[in-house]
Amino acid sequence: MAEKKRIVVGGWFDLPRLGTEVWSTLVRKQGVVYDKSTGFKFDAATDVRGAVRTLRSAGVEVELTLRCWICGKEACPGCPYLSSCDRASVSTFCLCADHAPEKSVFEEYARAFDANLKV
Repeated sequence: MAEKKRIVVGGWFDLPRLGTEVWSTLVRKQGVVYDKSTGFKFDAATDVRGAVRTLRSAGVEVELTLRCWICGKEACPGCPYLSSCDRASVSTFCLCADHAPEKSVFEEYARAFDANLKV
């Protein structure tokens, strides 16, 4: 039975020992960030589809989730588009249920976008 792993794109996560070949594929070929003290991270340079495929072939079932662009909390729970969303290829500029587009939060969204561009 495959181990289930919930991975927040852009957040640090741990993995069980998967062997040097899997580690090398994830880090060197698919751009997964690795830090000995904090673990692994999918970022903008990561081939997310490839990394998910590699993890699944190594026995780790992956559930991807995204962060809210405004507040940083997990955006996927309660999202009306969850059932049709391909989280491996969508933009990470998602909004949580508290900041959904129908809540008229465009000004907050724009401020967060501007602040992140300056970083």
